[in-house]
Amino acid sequence: MKRTGIAGLLAAAAMLIPIAPATADPVGDLFGSASGSLDAGSSAFGSSGDKVTHYGKLGRPDARNGVKSINVWVYNPKGAREITPGTFPKNSRLGVRWNSIIDAGPIVDGNECRMEVRLAGPKVPKEAALYKTQDCTAVKSYFFKGGGNFTIRVTDLVSGASNSIAFSVQ
Repeated sequence: MKRTGIAGLLAAAAMLIPIAPATADPVGDLFGSASGSLDAGSSAFGSSGDKVTHYGKLGRPDARNGVKSINVWVYNPKGAREITPGTFPKNSRLGVRWNSIIDAGPIVDGNECRMEVRLAGPKVPKEAALYKTQDCTAVKSYFFKGGGNFTIRVTDLVSGASNSIAFSVQ
């Protein structure tokens, strides 16, 4: 039976859209590939194989949102060229990209969290020092005019899980 009109076009388009394999990186698909350096604690981007690996401070086993750990990466949306690994030039937009993981390994991609994102470093304005969101998996970026060593810590107040990244701006 030949389909015509918008319904036919949508059906044909649906057959052309590739379905991601079970091993695909849902966060990478959502935000693009990781740019910049990785925090040593989250360098595996989660887990592969049968054993799940969790990084950072682990969440409480009885947390109602099920978050066991948080993976973090340096978020570099404009693709600032690293001077050396983990060191970026002044006047760069950088930040943190995170995903929350349950005990079994899958990503929590909803708003069941109470995330606090804390930026620490030299001359951090008060309004940039703390960002709050309910998103369990997201990004937060800042514009860095000045240099120094910076740390961004992501903490879920519901589960108690947290992790951080450190980088430099020169």
